Amino acid sequence: MPVKNRGSVVFVTAQKLLKEAVQCFFNPDKTWLVGLFLCSVEVILNLCVINTVKFTEIDWIAYMQEVEGFINGTYDYMKLQGDTGPLVYPAGFVYVYTALYYATNHGANVRMGQYIFFLIYLVNLYFVLRIYNKTKKCPPYVMIFMCCTSYRIHSIFVLRLFNDPIAMLILFISVNLFMENYWIFGSFFFSFAVSVKMNILLFAPGLLLLMIEHGIKAT
Repeated sequence: MPVKNRGSVVFVTAQKLLKEAVQCFFNPDKTWLVGLFLCSVEVILNLCVINTVKFTEIDWIAYMQEVEGFINGTYDYMKLQGDTGPLVYPAGFVYVYTALYYATNHGANVRMGQYIFFLIYLVNLYFVLRIYNKTKKCPPYVMIFMCCTSYRIHSIFVLRLFNDPIAMLILFISVNLFMENYWIFGSFFFSFAVSVKMNILLFAPGLLLLMIEHGIKAT
C-alpha cells in the first residue's frame, strides 16, 4: 500500500475514533464508559490535591476531641465538646469518627485521613454514576461538571475531612437500594445517613412521597 494511502487510512480511522469518543459523552448508554474515564481522572486529580495543596484545618481537631470524650467513657452529650463548642451531631457521627480516630492514630495522621476520604470520594462517585446509569436521563458529559470541574467538592472531601461526604455517601447507597426496590435496606441506610448529619432529613419528604406511591405493602 502506498504511503499516501496508508496515511489516509490512519487519518480516517483516527477521525472515526475521535467521533465515537465524542459521541460517548452524549449517549446515556455510554455512562459507565465515561464514568470509568472520569474515575481515572479523579484518581490523578485527588492525589495531586492531597500532595500539593495544604490541608485546611477547620473541624478535624474538634471532631477528634469530641469522639475522644466518648472513647474515654463520656456518654452525656452535654459534656462532649471540642474547640469549636459542644458536639452537635447524632450518634452515627460519633461511631464513624471513632473509627477514623483509631485509623489516623488518634487523629494525628491527617494524611491517612485524607487518603481515607479520597477512597470515600471514589466510592461516592461510583454510587452517583450508578444512579445516572440506571435512570439514563442525562448525557454523560454532565458528570464532568459534577466532579472534575469543582474545586470545592475536592476541598470538602480531601482537604477538610468534613462529615458531609460520609453522610452523602450513605444517602447515595440508600438511593441505589430504593432504585432496586430494597426498601427496608434503603430505609436503614437512609436512617444511618441521618445519624451522621441531620441535613439528610431534607430528603425525607421526597422519600415519603415514594413510599406513599408504593403503598404500605410494597415498602
